[in-house]
Amino acid sequence: MLSFGQPGAPAFPQTLGAFPANLLVSITTIDPKIQSSYNQQASLQIERQLGDSTSLSLGYLHTRGLHLILSRNVNVPGAPASAGLPNLGRPDPHFANVSRFESSGVSSYDAMIISLNRRFEKWFGVRVSYTLAKALDDAGNVFFFTPQDNFNLRDDRGLSDSDQRHRLTLSGMLEAPNPPGKTLAARVVRGFQLSYIFSYGSRLPFNILTGADRNFDTNLNDRPIGIARNSGKGFNFASLDLRLSRRFRLTEKVQLETLVEGFNVLNRANLQLPNNTFGTGATALPSFGQPTAAADPRQLQFGVRLNF
Repeated sequence: MLSFGQPGAPAFPQTLGAFPANLLVSITTIDPKIQSSYNQQASLQIERQLGDSTSLSLGYLHTRGLHLILSRNVNVPGAPASAGLPNLGRPDPHFANVSRFESSGVSSYDAMIISLNRRFEKWFGVRVSYTLAKALDDAGNVFFFTPQDNFNLRDDRGLSDSDQRHRLTLSGMLEAPNPPGKTLAARVVRGFQLSYIFSYGSRLPFNILTGADRNFDTNLNDRPIGIARNSGKGFNFASLDLRLSRRFRLTEKVQLETLVEGFNVLNRANLQLPNNTFGTGATALPSFGQPTAAADPRQLQFGVRLNF
């Protein structure tokens, strides 16, 4: 790589006509046989009516992704720098790393989904949904994913970055009854509405890395020996969101609605992004597995809406 102002570097906006002599450069190419990624999907769902306003459904979903894009180094060094070989013994001595985008990745996702739904009737409605799922792939969820072993993609076959085994969602709405008359109790209760969403997700996986180049391919994505990709377990997630509103009838056609909305109202610390550097020794570093970020804390917002 030539830096700005370095001898041999072209002046802006000119481009480099040819690689300078005795300079090893890393290049990025695209496999001429690259194919477009696509998914194959199959699903089955059975739903049963339970009473006039309640239904229960059970479903299964299978998705298979083919030709996922990944980046693979096809000019991997053949020996560490200590061996003293020219250009680290790479197959093509004229270049450093040659990253090639290719469509070699595959993925699979299987999920069972159970849902109980009660339509809003009289003064409340509720929906409960639970998903049991497993996601596998060998290409990661980022476009520039690079395998640990550039010549053994199966070695990176493991849990997907987004694999979440359990997910539970509870949502619904409660509306205060509308008692007749003009008593004080009727005026206080009338018009209130409470909506809620509770979400829970089990722990997401993370990739355990040594933080060093164990296999001498100049890429720091190596795992400890015997550790599968994405075998670490991160943190779970839980959040309760509420919305309380009240309507006031101003005229026959005009209504005023006041509302307050709360997100993560229990102020749960939803930790994220664990430190995935295990280290090169037999014992993990003290910072390994510790959180490096957290989701939003409790938030409140107030609003007024005029309907006419």
